[in-house]
Amino acid sequence: MSAPAARTEDAGGDVAGPAVIGMIVALPAEARSLGLPRARPGSCVRWRLGWATVSGIGAHNAMRAAERLLACGVTRLDNWGVAGALDANLAPGDVLIPERVLYTHDDPGFATDQTANTRLADAFTGTLQVRRGPLWSVQHPVASASEKQTLAARSGAVAVDMEAAPIAAVAARARLPFVAVKAICDPAAREVPERIARTLGDSGVSLRMLAAIAFGGPATWSAARGLARDFARARAALAAASHLLAA
Repeated sequence: MSAPAARTEDAGGDVAGPAVIGMIVALPAEARSLGLPRARPGSCVRWRLGWATVSGIGAHNAMRAAERLLACGVTRLDNWGVAGALDANLAPGDVLIPERVLYTHDDPGFATDQTANTRLADAFTGTLQVRRGPLWSVQHPVASASEKQTLAARSGAVAVDMEAAPIAAVAARARLPFVAVKAICDPAAREVPERIARTLGDSGVSLRMLAAIAFGGPATWSAARGLARDFARARAALAAASHLLAA
């Protein structure tokens, strides 16, 4: 698959550092945690370590975003965003630096760059709760506590997301290193109502989701408040991580 043409925008500041990093985030809120309020889907913005783009949620969007960044001449691909916990010891706001990204039970997945992982862990430790371990990428949201428990037992992964594996696959094809930083936004024991999980849009909250919440009743309203609270905790952790990297 050829890389789609990248629409580029200057976000200010010069590109610096030994690697030209291509940073992929799924949501504009995650881009804001990096200090990139103007980043929007479909465009690549320049930032202090290279280029960044907002992909939208899901594997297809993430893969196309990674291919856009290849066209910008990046020398490393990074994925920055949120993930759900599979390990009960991970709490909202904790930060996972995956050592391997998995996506199926009969494949070893993708190793991440260990030198970069160690530098990230050193930068974050002492300020943030940092965990190293495997990350599992899925095609569809894992909503129930029983699904999370089963996936954790079968995979050995400590968290789950929807974008890291396709980005890692693009990096592997291009023979580039890959790194991910994931802040936990959903504890392993949480039951996400099906009416919320199935209405997740490319940009997260969709009009269908808002309608499902509005007409969902007290249990759905409570779940939505919990999800919003814990996403805010994850986003704050990502913002703190970004400041630590800039220090």
